[in-house]
Amino acid sequence: MAFCAGSPVVMAKPAAIRAPYIDDNLLCRAQPLPAVVQHLTGEAWKLDAQGRPSVLEEGMVIDELEGVQTSPSAFVSLLLGDGSRVVLPSSSQVRLRLASELAIPQVILEQGQVEAYVLKRTSDHDRFQIVTPVGVLGVRGTHFRVRNDDDQSVVEVLNGLVAVSRTEHLDAGRPTEVPEGPVQEQLQVGARQGVLFKKQGELKTVELLGAPRLVGQDGQKGDAPVWTLFLRPLPGAQRYRAQVASDKAFMNIKQENFSSEPRVSFTGLKASFYHVRVSAFDEQGLEGEAGVYDIFYYPPASRVQ
Repeated sequence: MAFCAGSPVVMAKPAAIRAPYIDDNLLCRAQPLPAVVQHLTGEAWKLDAQGRPSVLEEGMVIDELEGVQTSPSAFVSLLLGDGSRVVLPSSSQVRLRLASELAIPQVILEQGQVEAYVLKRTSDHDRFQIVTPVGVLGVRGTHFRVRNDDDQSVVEVLNGLVAVSRTEHLDAGRPTEVPEGPVQEQLQVGARQGVLFKKQGELKTVELLGAPRLVGQDGQKGDAPVWTLFLRPLPGAQRYRAQVASDKAFMNIKQENFSSEPRVSFTGLKASFYHVRVSAFDEQGLEGEAGVYDIFYYPPASRVQ
């Protein structure tokens, strides 16, 4: 049976242990941290509060001020205590924090990209934030992507609403507090919209490209069979991305590849039932909506000698 932070059961625990629930104006909120490594493909590392790395494994706990770093061919999904999920693709690095006494979870995006699935919040004080070198993204329930790209952050909202706001003098060593009242230079980014988030200049939303359509597939024989997916060319698309996962929620991604042509190839995959997700980037570098397909892949057998 679960109790709020004010219950005798929680009060009996040592003060150093974070209560599993937060008593927020008589509402029971699940404690967002620590997070748990739900899925891992490839090589990645856990970073302690001092930045020292250790080999990451599924089931590991990532607590406040700790982080995760992925190698160029790794994928990691984190499950927060409140049910929200964060997926890190290759060459990415994040650190987790709690902001203020309201225990608002923050994902500090230090490198690469994250894809966030945030459960709908019930309290005005119950939020979720991603902090980038440019500013802060605040959400109360949505599915979106954000990545650091040179001197800007790229935000793509697939479902829900994200509030994008610049924050001056971001301190890398301290949590960013949630501002009270109206926030200057705040932009509401809705579903199927994106924004190039820079330190200066106008904040303006852009409609995302639709999802490309999968029109065929092919496999090549050999010691390392190649699986190629063929897409229908999408007007406005400059680049395509395809991801292969073992689960329909794409928490356990096995491979991803990019292509400037409407075809994407994979190699080294075993025969299995896969979920495939395809998307396209526009001329501004914004990634659009994704089309999802369920495919049973069976590599062609090599010629018998």
